[in-house]
Amino acid sequence: MLGNNSHLRLLITYYGLLQSAHGVVLLRAGLILLRGGEMPFPALPPVGGWSPQTLPFLIGMGVMDGVNILLALTFSTAYLWGGRLQERLGIVTLTVACASALSFAVATGLTGAWLAHPLAYGLMGALFVPVAWLFVVLLRRN
Repeated sequence: MLGNNSHLRLLITYYGLLQSAHGVVLLRAGLILLRGGEMPFPALPPVGGWSPQTLPFLIGMGVMDGVNILLALTFSTAYLWGGRLQERLGIVTLTVACASALSFAVATGLTGAWLAHPLAYGLMGALFVPVAWLFVVLLRRN
């Protein structure tokens, strides 16, 4: 699966960087919402906008993702700076990330948001592929 630890290091580095960017994007989105704005990227709405019932779901996912970002950064920095692979923490944070991504993809896909913003949602999906790969790698190691 992975020939050596340099591949694992690359995937964990990618995961840490992606989650850092995810945190910045979520903070920006939260600030825009608090100021009374529309739901911005990463949850661009379908044609006609989000229904009022959808917004609490998306905000809840954002909060859950925020907690998981802290776990992901703990996992990635422990490995990259300390040389210690905390596989259980990695499996926990990657399980949350994959479950969140799948829920988000299904919910936004079924509402038509992907059709309204194919580039944004396609990019998010493509950026997530190495995260799913890292999850499989860690599961196979255990």
